[in-house]
Amino acid sequence: MKIKSSFTFVAVVLSFLTSFSMAQAPAADKDALLAKVTAAINPEADGDRKELIRKGLAALADLNAAGTKPEDSLSQAKAKGSLSGDKTEKMSKMLMEMWSLNTPRMTEPATLDALRKGEMPEPALKRP
Repeated sequence: MKIKSSFTFVAVVLSFLTSFSMAQAPAADKDALLAKVTAAINPEADGDRKELIRKGLAALADLNAAGTKPEDSLSQAKAKGSLSGDKTEKMSKMLMEMWSLNTPRMTEPATLDALRKGEMPEPALKRP
């Protein structure tokens, strides 16, 4: 009987520790994803613009899957990067247009894998 209660205790402790560590992970993931969205809409970001936009789209898809709407993700990314101005708004609008045109594909594993790498998926995404 003591062995059974010991196993139960260990299982409860492991369950608690696992749920605690998983609760901490999404915040870090969300920050990393928002950073990719921020880079995609920042007209002064370093890197290949097309690659940044593709990674930003993948980040929007991941944030959407986690429960944050793309519009909210863009607002949070602007705030995080202290971004404003016409160029930022133009980039934000373009990213949302690409999202809208390709929403059905934003859950396809092959599409997301390519976008996360900054590559164009096959078939190519629709563009505004």
